[in-house]
Amino acid sequence: MKKLLFISLFVSLPALAEQVLTPDACLIQALSTADDSLTVGDLRQLCSFATVGQQAQPFEPKSHVSALKQRQLYEKQVSWNSFSLLPHKPNYIMLSYNTNEPNQQVFEQAFPTKNSDLQHLETKFQISMKLPIAQGIFNGQGDLYAAYTNRSFWQQFNKTNSSPFRDTNHEAESWLAFATNYDFVGLHNSAIHTGFSHQSNGQSGSLSRSWNRLYTEFLFEKEDVYLSFKPWFRIPESSHSDDNPDIDHYMGHFELRGIYKKQTHTFDVMLRNNLKTGSNRGAIELGWSFPIHKKVRGYVQWFNGYGESLLDYDNHTNSLGFGIQLSDWL
Repeated sequence: MKKLLFISLFVSLPALAEQVLTPDACLIQALSTADDSLTVGDLRQLCSFATVGQQAQPFEPKSHVSALKQRQLYEKQVSWNSFSLLPHKPNYIMLSYNTNEPNQQVFEQAFPTKNSDLQHLETKFQISMKLPIAQGIFNGQGDLYAAYTNRSFWQQFNKTNSSPFRDTNHEAESWLAFATNYDFVGLHNSAIHTGFSHQSNGQSGSLSRSWNRLYTEFLFEKEDVYLSFKPWFRIPESSHSDDNPDIDHYMGHFELRGIYKKQTHTFDVMLRNNLKTGSNRGAIELGWSFPIHKKVRGYVQWFNGYGESLLDYDNHTNSLGFGIQLSDWL
């Protein structure tokens, strides 16, 4: 199961649709090139998406097929290509304003003779891509992926300090995705991912932040609502090499994300918490994406809590941003 977006549809479905004009012809060609993990029903749906566009709007998805299922089908279709680089998490760029005081203390400690003078307004962007490594492994039940996500905070308007990048977070991860089909407390579990994540800000000295995690992610859906529950275990590090030994206290041990898709609008919420009553820490993020052009979407995001960036894992942030989104969760 796959968190990728409709951009994957444009990679190879159009080319297939240009070659065939009927669903039957598309199905015959698809059967000759698809991997064994795709069922005939999956291929029939893919060809239906591709060929219906020749008669009306291109590649209009069927309304009764969930957005999560569409993404799964599109990703498998794109995997026919010898090289497929797909969106992973949302890709966006926005202006973000932090109503709290910027975290200048870490820079003052690292560069005591320099004036950091950080601004509240900055540009925030995220680039996130993934690559299918292998499909149909473990008796045809599993798919292997690798991904890279870059989230940057750019003091674009801070001309006094030469418009520095305040922090850039790099996350490399790899996981196994297993398609599932069972119901749990009224929700349908569609997939389980289990993987490894390394996240670092690429700095040294007192500005260095990093951690390694093992995680399992459970994906659920019900009509137009989608839930992701992602608990993790931080891999311990030696005391002399651990840049942030208390990061779990602020980032917690899990992430819960909900997505509601209403026609062309997508609303998402993310929650993290350490579940400690005495010193409770966590974060909430709200997002809304909406169409403004056929290739880009408007995007509004609010973040409140700890860990918006690794450098701010122990610093409270309250930021509101608006910009454009190139790819969505669904």
